[in-house]
Amino acid sequence: MKEKYGPLMLTDLPQPPAGKVGWPWTKASQPSSKYMSDGSEWPRVSVITPSYNQGQFLEETIRSVLLQGYPNLEYIIIDGGSTDDSVEIIKQYEPYLAYWVSELDKGQAHAVNKGLKVSTGSILGWINSDDLYTADTLKKVTRLLHKSSAYSLAHGNRILINERSQVTGFSLLPPFDPEVTQYVICSETTLWKRSAMVQAGLLKEELQFAMDLEFFGRLYSYGKFLKIDDYLGYFRCHKLNKSSTIPEIKQEEASREWKHLFKSEYGIRLKPIGKLTVLKELAAHPYSLGFPYVSYKFSVFFHR
Repeated sequence: MKEKYGPLMLTDLPQPPAGKVGWPWTKASQPSSKYMSDGSEWPRVSVITPSYNQGQFLEETIRSVLLQGYPNLEYIIIDGGSTDDSVEIIKQYEPYLAYWVSELDKGQAHAVNKGLKVSTGSILGWINSDDLYTADTLKKVTRLLHKSSAYSLAHGNRILINERSQVTGFSLLPPFDPEVTQYVICSETTLWKRSAMVQAGLLKEELQFAMDLEFFGRLYSYGKFLKIDDYLGYFRCHKLNKSSTIPEIKQEEASREWKHLFKSEYGIRLKPIGKLTVLKELAAHPYSLGFPYVSYKFSVFFHR
């Protein structure tokens, strides 16, 4: 495993494919200095990406991690033996990875666990091979987790994108409270402390869908969760993601694991977002959300 390195710049990475612009193709996070505002070094953050036959999205995911401008990043990719161009893409970015492997595994949870076992960071995260971090996410979250020993995990809001990376919507998520909101934690917006994971254990590898719900639900017993009112990740909605292909397994696993953890029935109870709130959010985040969302809506209208 390679030693830590400083924050990467756009010029360090391979040139993006023709026609790819914006974050994370031609724009990057502002690199951080070696030290935080209190004079301490940034803690090592380990990010794991489980990957399998999502080559059309994988490079964008990789760049969204590497271009965080974070000075102490350990990035690990665990590929499940992809037969598309995923391995070729990973090899392009091999100089910037702490570890990667491509071999048959037992599924997504097993892949994440393999990455967690070889990781060394005190702060951890996983991002799937079709999702993205927003710019500066690692710095924002790590800074807050570093300030307080009370928090074991921090999570935020998500931006929704389609298979063409167009912004199609967003999710304003409340703080996690099993008695009120039920499950609102998204892996692409979440980082947690290793100290809590040591107590809680790794992901349940027999789960096909609800491994994140079950894992974060278990972590809830080992420290407070911090909800950050900011967009920390992009969730890609497309016809091949698991939400679309195995909805019946999703519901069965989620209901069973939730009842085991919290002794209550599972069901998402989120308040609908009003039109005024939508307008406020678009105006408050014009570059990451507002302009891209309006552009998408216009494109849909003119292609009808």
